[in-house]
Amino acid sequence: MTSRRTTLALSAVLVAALGAAGCSGDSGKDGDKDPSRSGAEKAGGSKVVSYHADYPEYGSLDAIAGEADLVVTGQVVASRSELLKPAAPAGKDPAANPRAGAPAAAPGETDPLVVTVSTVKVAKSIAGGVKAGDTIEVSQLGGTYKGVTYKEESTKHLAKGGGQYALMLASHGKGAPYDLLNPGQAMYTVGKGSAVQPVTGEGFADVGTVDKLAKTVTRAKQK
Repeated sequence: MTSRRTTLALSAVLVAALGAAGCSGDSGKDGDKDPSRSGAEKAGGSKVVSYHADYPEYGSLDAIAGEADLVVTGQVVASRSELLKPAAPAGKDPAANPRAGAPAAAPGETDPLVVTVSTVKVAKSIAGGVKAGDTIEVSQLGGTYKGVTYKEESTKHLAKGGGQYALMLASHGKGAPYDLLNPGQAMYTVGKGSAVQPVTGEGFADVGTVDKLAKTVTRAKQK
């Protein structure tokens, strides 16, 4: 189950890389491609590059809670934008390699991706190997890099000073940031009385409180 979910989550990023195809450009001082050369539009005088990613979708709160490697509440204490250079996908399965059946990419042809990495201080650990007071990193597609804004239509970034969040996350190994199982279904705010509310219309409206979420996660993990 975890292997399948991780493959799908990674596939979403690979699809995004293909969606940004043609966005490579002149190298900077560090030799990085500039992913904003094409596929960009002007918005208020600034360049905007749009990404598109296909994320796994879940039919219920129990379904996504059962898939999560880590479920926590916490606050964002820092964030940064990074340029990733994903390895070209391989294999013949379109679920894992959106380029399956297409001509092989030349070395270095895979387009870089801009992500926002948020540092989250954990307030409550509901599931997973962290504890209250720990900090974790959460990566989301898009951000601002070298004056260009990169946007993914379904992603709302975690905000520093934006209050407390409840997050359902996928792990990608030691040293790698976590990411949301789904940008809308796995990200919630925690408000008055520990009420958990979806950040977007894609989230589940019946989460209840943090304590109720914890019970849901426990039940889902037992299935």
